[in-house]
Amino acid sequence: MKKDEKYYKNINTLAQIIKARDNPKWLGAITGEVVKAPPELEVKLENGVIIKNHKIMISIEKIIGYKRTFSIVGNITDENMTVQSSSMTKAGQGPHEHTLKSFQANGDYKSTGSIEWTDTLKVGDKVLMLPTNKEEYFYLIDRVVRL
Repeated sequence: MKKDEKYYKNINTLAQIIKARDNPKWLGAITGEVVKAPPELEVKLENGVIIKNHKIMISIEKIIGYKRTFSIVGNITDENMTVQSSSMTKAGQGPHEHTLKSFQANGDYKSTGSIEWTDTLKVGDKVLMLPTNKEEYFYLIDRVVRL
């Protein structure tokens, strides 16, 4: 084998190795439109392809009825409220009510509890989708709007 032939054969082999390593072109983030609401979620992508719910990974808080607990600590900043109170007097006049037009309050506010999502994705909502590299699954990131 001549020197030039060996050189070109090695270049060709190197080119084949590099070509084999080519990563597929990543689709990137795309928008879609909800065509079926959860739990039977389907999203139509910009190119017209419909992705069914078994191929969509969605954040749990997008689902109606999802519950989370919360804890809030803060300061009372708005003191104008209408309050109704009930009381019992020592004189035995029985229970009676007082309506207060306003009162002043200040101090700290602390609360704990749970919150339940009462909305979910609806047909027609625009959503941001992010596919996996091989487009096996699509992550539904969030509902989006155009300004």
